[in-house]
Amino acid sequence: MTTKRFLVVVNPRGGTRRGLAVCASVKPVFESAGAELDVRVTTHAGHAQELASTIDLSGFDGFCVVGGDGTIHEVVGGLMERNDPSSIPLGVIPGGTGNSVMQHLECSGPLEAARRIVDGGVQSLDIIRVSIGDELSYSINIVGWGAVVDINRTAERLRAIGPARYTLAALSHILRPRPRLATLVLDGETIEDEFVFVIGCNTKFTGKGIKLAPRAEIDDGKMDVVFVRRTSAMQILKLFRKAYNGSHLALPCVEYHQVRSFSITSDGPDLLNIDGELKGATPVVADIMPAAMRIFV
Repeated sequence: MTTKRFLVVVNPRGGTRRGLAVCASVKPVFESAGAELDVRVTTHAGHAQELASTIDLSGFDGFCVVGGDGTIHEVVGGLMERNDPSSIPLGVIPGGTGNSVMQHLECSGPLEAARRIVDGGVQSLDIIRVSIGDELSYSINIVGWGAVVDINRTAERLRAIGPARYTLAALSHILRPRPRLATLVLDGETIEDEFVFVIGCNTKFTGKGIKLAPRAEIDDGKMDVVFVRRTSAMQILKLFRKAYNGSHLALPCVEYHQVRSFSITSDGPDLLNIDGELKGATPVVADIMPAAMRIFV
């Protein structure tokens, strides 16, 4: 029987800085299956993307990443720079605080993720192509604007407290919603209004356990765009409370669309949240790339 080989990129600083410990904990799973690991530890921001775009992948059965959503974002960006990003499956071993992708896949933790990888089950994975001027970025999870950015900026300042930072950051902004004037275009349909936030989702979850896009699938060729126009703090609070189980879609302030593309143009350049990373600014165009990659499930 041919021995399986996996490339593993580890971010030792992501999330709660447990990347190396997580990697060590899953090695026995691979070893018991007779698989070989080639482990590369990142040393600086952007290193995971550099490795994913340039390393020789011949002979490997999967490209695995130990880290959070930000590290996964880097790896996806690097793989999408290659000529054939779907040629090697992506394996995700959660090691961050958010881990939205693995929440979507209903994976309980690193050991289960490793077992799924060695079992070899894969499915196609849509990728969101994000165009910001002449620059391209790629998203596996979310493209957000407005309060989604504000909350993430606050959460970054609270990183030391772990997963609870998302909840605390969200609560800090709920009591003072800040609508912004923008033009939103959904599959060619234009909406001009004031919005509290707009978020395009490829996965059901964002943050820690927030089921913001409960109808989303990673292989349906669509993005689930959720947005809220000007509304009261009470409505935002209700949304936040209900979003953990997806029941927020029944609220009158929530609008939900499944689209292949969307764009946001605001009065000035507003920062974006792409897979939990604060990068780029409006105007932005996002479109779905169906089955652009494969992922172990």
